[in-house]
Amino acid sequence: MQISQRKMLVDRRKFLVDSSIALAALASSSAIGAGKFAWAQAAPETVEVKTAYGRLRGKRTGDLVTFKGVPYAGSVSGSNRFKAPPPLAPWTGVRDAFDPGPPSFQPNKRFGEPDASEDCLVLNIWTPAADHRRRPVMFYNHGGGFVIGSASSRNQDGSNIAREYDVVVVASNHRLGLLGYLFLADLAGEEYATSGNQGLLDITAALKWVNENIEAFGGDPHNVMVFGESGGGAKTSCIYAMPSAKDYFNKASIESGPGVHMTPRTMATETAKMVLAELGLSEKEVAKLRDVPAGKLVEI
Repeated sequence: MQISQRKMLVDRRKFLVDSSIALAALASSSAIGAGKFAWAQAAPETVEVKTAYGRLRGKRTGDLVTFKGVPYAGSVSGSNRFKAPPPLAPWTGVRDAFDPGPPSFQPNKRFGEPDASEDCLVLNIWTPAADHRRRPVMFYNHGGGFVIGSASSRNQDGSNIAREYDVVVVASNHRLGLLGYLFLADLAGEEYATSGNQGLLDITAALKWVNENIEAFGGDPHNVMVFGESGGGAKTSCIYAMPSAKDYFNKASIESGPGVHMTPRTMATETAKMVLAELGLSEKEVAKLRDVPAGKLVEI
């Protein structure tokens, strides 16, 4: 019995050693294979495009060209908080568009993305080629119930759609939560007449940018479909009903989350009053909302 146990122990030890050697060899060969594959792949090329505001430099990897973190409107922080997005200022030289821009402020940091910022009005473009070929354009509104999400979410990347169907995919970051939808017009007057819909006005500004510039990226400005899922579907519903956006798209697809009913004006004003009370501000101190840290507004 003792001999059998000793033999079993030896056999088991030999099996473990042999298995470890085999696994090490496999891992080594896999690493070499991966190295060969990486070596065989061409390094990304840069691609330059001229827009109405300045030149952009994107990346071509294989059969896809991407431009990320492209600004489509001006600053919406400081005195522009809670207001419609101002026009984008032109720039000189060539602006790199290699990496995603910041998402809007929201409860949790976006994995693998830059830190959130009030100045989040950027978009991403995925295109088979920046060749003025006038492909159909698919403009995506991300989900997240108007309070979370971004155009750079890893599970909503536009690469496969652009590559497989020969279309140009665009997705924008826009203001969310109180920064995107706090209604102040009844409390603060004409200065905040556009408040309550500022996140949707951001999307409209992004669509306007697409209308002006997408041909240079291989897209057709007269063949634009707006689409979205969940909260993105509700945003698409709203864009469909906004006169200011009507000239910038000609079809829409709502993938769940239709915006059938939105917040009435009286309820929106009551929400604004509650926000002011939570911050210890009176209804006459609306202007002080500009000085409240954006992170604090997310916590309310």
